[in-house]
Amino acid sequence: MAVNSTSLATATTDRGTKIVRSTNEMDKNAFLRILTAELSNQNPENATDSTQYVAQMAQFAALEQMTNLNSTMSFMGASALIGKTVGLNTVDETGNQYIGIVKGATKDGGEIILSVEIEKNNTKQLMEFSYKDVLDVY
Repeated sequence: MAVNSTSLATATTDRGTKIVRSTNEMDKNAFLRILTAELSNQNPENATDSTQYVAQMAQFAALEQMTNLNSTMSFMGASALIGKTVGLNTVDETGNQYIGIVKGATKDGGEIILSVEIEKNNTKQLMEFSYKDVLDVY
């Protein structure tokens, strides 16, 4: 399936179908949709060599494994923060950066959530922050 435009934001297939993406990154679901479209729209009189599809599926399997590995390593990194004091990229209502001790890490879908014990109004509270919000480890 040929892409007729150099800008992927307004790209079209060789049959004129628009390729629409909501983000700047292709994910595995987009790859599968494109592969499915290729298979269902190929010309039966001029079918594409099946070895290309096998190669694409092998690349997809490798990509899937790398994604899983990245997710696991990120969660391990978040879990290693348990018991450590972290500075977060979030401020309270007075404009002070949240700093606290990580008490736990959980995974909610694709996002890693840290439970952080912070001191607020001279009392300790447990709040949840995204792992991506960690700026410093003390």
